[in-house]
Parts: sequence; C-alpha cells; structure tokens
Amino acid sequence: MRHGAIGNSRDQVWYRVNGLSAFALIYVSIETLIDLIGAKVVLPGIFPDMTAARLDARYGDGLLLFSVVVALIVALISQRKVIFGSAQADEGRVQWLTVRRINLLVLVISLTLLFAAQLVATAAQSGLGALISSTNLHSPGQAGDTSDPSTSAIMLFYAFLFGPLAEEVVFRGVIMNGLRPYGKIFAIVTSALLFGFMHGSLVQGLFGFLTGLVLGYVAMEYGLVWSLVLHIFNNGVYSGLLPRVMQSVPEGVRIGVGVAILVVLLAGVIGMVAKVRPLVGYCRRNRAPKGIYASWLAPWCLIFLILCLGMAVGELIPGWL
Repeated sequence: MRHGAIGNSRDQVWYRVNGLSAFALIYVSIETLIDLIGAKVVLPGIFPDMTAARLDARYGDGLLLFSVVVALIVALISQRKVIFGSAQADEGRVQWLTVRRINLLVLVISLTLLFAAQLVATAAQSGLGALISSTNLHSPGQAGDTSDPSTSAIMLFYAFLFGPLAEEVVFRGVIMNGLRPYGKIFAIVTSALLFGFMHGSLVQGLFGFLTGLVLGYVAMEYGLVWSLVLHIFNNGVYSGLLPRVMQSVPEGVRIGVGVAILVVLLAGVIGMVAKVRPLVGYCRRNRAPKGIYASWLAPWCLIFLILCLGMAVGELIPGWL
C-alpha cells in the first residue's frame, strides 16, 4: 500500500513539475519575445533613421518593462485562483504571509547568505572569464546585473519594484507553492533551479539559483511579502546603486555604513553557525520522498532548462542577438 502511494505521488509530482515548467516557459517566452521583436523589428520599423544603440538608449527600458508587464498579466490571469487566494492551501495557493513571524536574526542571516551568493557568483565570473580570455568569446554577465537602473526612472521602477514583484509571484508564489505538497525542500530547490535558469546567463543564473534558495526558504516559512522585501534589497545592493549613492555622501557616512554592513555580516555568520543544527533538522523533516527529483526530467522542464542554457551559452558568442 505504501509503495502504491509513493508511486502515485511520483506520477502527480511529474505532472505538476511538467505543468509548472510549461507555465515558466510561457512567462519567459512572452517576456523575451516581446523584448526581442520590439527591439529588432518594431522599433527599427517605426524609427528607421535611428541606430540600434540610440533606439536601445531611448526605448530599451520602456520595452523591457512593457514585456514584463504583459508576461505578468498573462501569469495573473492563468493562475488567478492560486495567486488571489480562491484555491485551497494544498493546491498551491500563494502565501503572502504565514502564521510565523519573521525575526531580526532571520533577516540578518538571509542578508548574509545573499552576500555570500554574490561572492560565489563573482568568483565564478572571474574563473570563467580567465578560461575564455584567450578566445574570442564574450565575458559572462555580472552577478546581480540589472542594467544600471540609475539611468532612467523606468529602469529604477522595474529593478526595485515591478521586476522583483513579478519574479516573486511567478517563481516563489506560483511555482514553489505549487510544489509544496511534495516536500518543502523539493519545492524550494526546484523553484530556485527554474529561477536561476530563467536568467539566461551562466553567472547571473548561478547567482539567481543561490538567491532563489534563500528567497524560497523565506517565502515558504514567512510569506511572499518578506521574500519580496529581500529581493528588492538584493537588487538595490547588487545593481550598483548603493555604491553610487555612497560616492556622493560624506566620508564619515561611508565609513559608518561600511561598519554597519560588517557588523550585520558578522552577526549573520555567527547566527548561521548557531543555526546549523536546526537547519539540518529542517532539511531532514521536509525532504522529498526518494525519486521525486527525477521529475526534473519531465518534458517541459527539460525544454525550459535546455532553452535557457542555450541562451546562457549564446551570451558568450560575439554577435549573438
């Protein structure tokens, strides 16, 4: 009887992963195709005398925001029961806030882990850059790159509000919560995997996967609101905005901010050491049944991963799109 129940669970999770991967593929495809067609076909057709560089500088930010708006609208319509709460909790309803209250230590540890993810991704970028330095390949995109959001109010709005909101709703809200019945760890890891690949970049993908693990845990245990707050903070720190702001303030303020960051990171490291055993226990209690991760071989999941990996490799090729 037990083996039959596990078998049914595996069949269910296979179909759920397949369906949610198709949902992620549709979301990313809409966003990518609108941005691509707009930049390569529509804008040059409307403004034939403008160069591609000028078109991108003048309309690129707005086109990117428009593509994400359309993709999110489609996601909201197709998953309205899940997102707006008419679905049951066991059907993957989005949890905007849970009964657990987040505390300062969790926030500090989360910020420290996000910083660690940045370090790992930066090291990966340096290593990959060194490997391809003797070739004609392009250097991979930087971790946490948000295309210099300080250049326009539109990009600022996208990077610090709308972009994080859309990604949290799609990947932590719909996808992660949709997989929650099959194990919290499985749901967090799988949503982080899709989120990382979604970036279509080797370095940003690694950064996205690592941050996805942190944001996934926070969303799972404390609600989507808190993962959104951390996501916005993450974009603000790693987009280059904070260093730009620090350049315009007095030296005393810069020193004070630097000391505060060091104190937070030190507290986060101490907190992580103290929470190692509870974290191991959490992973053991919430691990998925054996064989569940084979659902990553579901057709639409494989198609999503392969297409995004192709975009990441294409990023290294000169003249790619």
